[in-house]
Amino acid sequence: MSITPIRYCLDGRWLVPGEAAFAPTSGLVTAGEGWFETLRVEGGRPMFLEAHLARLERSVAAGLGDAQAEHALHTAHRCLAAMQASFSEFPIGRLRLLLALDAAGEAWQALGEWGAHASSPASLADGIGAVTASFPHPGLGRLGKSASYHWSIAARREALARGAGEALFLRDGRLMEGSTGGLVWRRAGLWYTEDSDAVLPSVTLAALRGCGVAIGSDGLRADSLTTDGVIEGLVLVSALRLAVAIREVDGRALPTAASLAAATEWREALLATHARGQG
Repeated sequence: MSITPIRYCLDGRWLVPGEAAFAPTSGLVTAGEGWFETLRVEGGRPMFLEAHLARLERSVAAGLGDAQAEHALHTAHRCLAAMQASFSEFPIGRLRLLLALDAAGEAWQALGEWGAHASSPASLADGIGAVTASFPHPGLGRLGKSASYHWSIAARREALARGAGEALFLRDGRLMEGSTGGLVWRRAGLWYTEDSDAVLPSVTLAALRGCGVAIGSDGLRADSLTTDGVIEGLVLVSALRLAVAIREVDGRALPTAASLAAATEWREALLATHARGQG
């Protein structure tokens, strides 16, 4: 089986395999100081690009201020322009855009990571299993999507090691978000999500609301999942998978009829919006 290579574009120039992207003394390498966005590319165009760039700009501004954010975003646009011609290579692609200051802390660099993406057909049809992470959610959503992302990566690796497809984070007894996306749950026939400053605002969730999907704001107590009949469905919303049902958490089965139907409907709505050039 052939493996599609991942390619990297730094400041508008494609790197050769093995070429270093950032200096070992840069803030990104020494302290994880950088900001990123991950996007799905469909039909040769990144989905909801402007919304992702706006969130990226807010992330940099939260860390370094508006002036630096403006410079950073200009660098991001230059990198995207250089990568544009490659976006038609795959039916579905995965684009990660990472911004960081150079080793001197003076100029911005943008690294684009590019490759194919494919969600598991079984996960879309049947949903995924999830486990709660063994450590709490950091509650740092107000700081944006930082490259200091090791807590999320560690949780997802923990989930995979336990045979699950996603890790869910708890904070003060509430389920906050997944390691790779936001959570939407159904209760008494209505859909809700966590909208507090503790979680990163989801671009995909905002796009769903823009499609007319009614998703309210509320908190989800973890013990609700163990009380029969309270939670009628749970869905993970993310840039790459768009929407996928969660069929069980920590080995306890959840109702899936509503979540599977909603996830399918929401994916179709997001793709249709993108196809119309609105996302």
